[in-house]
Parts: sequence; C-alpha cells; structure tokens
Amino acid sequence: MNILFVCSAKSWGGNEKWTSMAMKTLSGQHNVLFFGRKKKLGNDFGKEFKKGFAPMFSYWDLYSFYRAWRFVKSNQIDCIVSTKKKEYFIFGIISRILKIRHLIRLGIVRDMNRPLWHNLVYNKLNDGIIANALRIEKNLRSTSFMSNKPVYILYNAIPGLSGLLSIKKEVPDKFTIICTGMLTRRKGFHILTEAVAALPDNLKQNIKVVYIGQGREKENLENQISSSGLNQMIKLAGFQKEPASFLRKASLFVLLSENEGISNALLEAMACGVPVLTTDSGGSTEFLDSGQNGFIVERNAETVANKLIELIQMPNNILRDIGKSGQKTVSGLFAEEVFRKNLFEIFKS
Repeated sequence: MNILFVCSAKSWGGNEKWTSMAMKTLSGQHNVLFFGRKKKLGNDFGKEFKKGFAPMFSYWDLYSFYRAWRFVKSNQIDCIVSTKKKEYFIFGIISRILKIRHLIRLGIVRDMNRPLWHNLVYNKLNDGIIANALRIEKNLRSTSFMSNKPVYILYNAIPGLSGLLSIKKEVPDKFTIICTGMLTRRKGFHILTEAVAALPDNLKQNIKVVYIGQGREKENLENQISSSGLNQMIKLAGFQKEPASFLRKASLFVLLSENEGISNALLEAMACGVPVLTTDSGGSTEFLDSGQNGFIVERNAETVANKLIELIQMPNNILRDIGKSGQKTVSGLFAEEVFRKNLFEIFKS
C-alpha cells in the first residue's frame, strides 16, 4: 500500500515526532511517502522517503492544492494520513475526489463548537481519526455528528525509550524545574512564571527554572520574566531536539497546558525518572495517579505556587520514588513495540 503522511509544520514538536515514528514503523511493510511545508524540516522525517512540498498558506491555497493533487495522483496513493488542521481540509477534499482513504491524526482535545465546519472537516472529509488519548474520543463522541465516527486510540511511543530509561540522573546544585514545549499561551509558561514569582524569597534562592522551546510567546515571556525580577532564576534555553541532557539534571518537570492529548515532553520526562507536575488536560489522568507516579494541579498560578512549595520541601527520597513509579508507567504503556503493534492493527482494518 502507498501511504502518504502529511505534516505542514514550521518547526519540530510532539506531532512531528509521532509522524516520524509512524512513517518509519509502517515503512517495513508499506511504501511510505511524505508531503510537507518546508524542505529543511522535511529531511528530519527521514531522508529515505520520497517527498513533496507546498507552502500551504491557508485552507483555500489553490497553488498548494494543485501541488498536493499532482503528488497524490502521480504516486498512486492508497491512503493519506493528515496531522494538522489545514491538511485535514485540503487533503480531505483531494481524498474524496480521488476516492482515497483518508485518516487524520488528532493529538489534542478539540471542541466541535462550529457545527457546520467541524462536521465537514472532522467527519465528512475523512474515514477515521487516530487519537492519542481516550479523553479525545470521549470529547468527540459528545457531539451528535461525531457519535458514530471511527476513532482509533493509539498511545504515543517514546522515541529512544530504552536510552531514556537508562539515563543516569545527576544531583543538581539547586532544585531544578524543567518545562518543555512550544512557547505558546496554551502551554502555560506564563502561569509557571507567575507561580515562581509568588514563591517565598527563601525558596527562590534555592531553585532554578529552565524553559526549553521556541514560539511566538518568547518575547512576552522574556518581558514577564524581566518585570518579575526573575532573570537570574528562569532561563530560556531555546529549542532542543534532544532535551535529555537537561532532564538528567531535573528535580521536577512542569507542564501546565490548557488542553492536550498526551504530551510527548511529559512522557520523556517520566521516562528519565523525573517527577512531573501537570494539569488535568487531555489524557494525563489516564495514566497519572496524583501523588503516586506524578502530580496533577489546577491551572492557576496561586495553586501552582502552593504545590511547588510543597514539592520543593518534599524529602528527596519521596520525590525519587515517585519519579521511578513514573518510569514504570511509561515503560509499560508507551513502549515502541506496543505502538508498532497497534499501528499495524489500524492499517489492517
């Protein structure tokens, strides 16, 4: 079968890691191709795959539609897997005209609050949805026009899991908090900054915070950090394709997302044995038991600050045991062999 993966990302993130792993997994039994937005980024998905590119400026980009159409038709594609919103529409139209199967990958809880548009894009223009959390499926099913839509639950695999599980933790000189993700409001960096600013001065002297990522909120975050007098405490490390060197020195990983599916960054931190603090967004509560293998917190600065005070003062052996419990969780649920088996089952069906 000729399977085309489409990813119009501008930069590398969790969705792109998923796409890359799915492509490599299926390439053992199928002919896998790729269509993207940027040639430079396209090589990160694997140089061995045949690729096509178009700017995909908008849903109504006729030039990109033409380029995509030509690529699909000339390569006799049997199935398309789209991973971002613009692609859902552009390749959905192409799939319906050419009568090709079309799956969309949905890695975030998304409300169907625009009935006509969402019925078209998420229901009519594809043959099924690959979701990475049960909560995504539940949210979709709550909408009448999505109640009978085929939804396949496929938990993310963690790339290089065995290496992360065997990483040797280092004891940092200060309590070190790591936060990884795209620098957007949705990820909650601004909330963590506000929470850190509210900590007692005696605790501030003994903690260090590192933000790993890039995005449109960088300048706003820099201004917030500066105005809060936290320049010496919070550092922006930029994009790091392999953040393990930071995670090995981490005392705590924090992710305060507004909505998610299941965050790759969160899973990678757990795989490294780092205790995690996150919000009840997406599928986190499907595998996190707060206080046992991680911590769940409400998404507001005051509550986060109070929880940080508790965790910073928690005995090291307790935090270490919670980190180890998190490792066991991800090694069982998010292993590559589990991902591979379930992915093949989806395409068999």
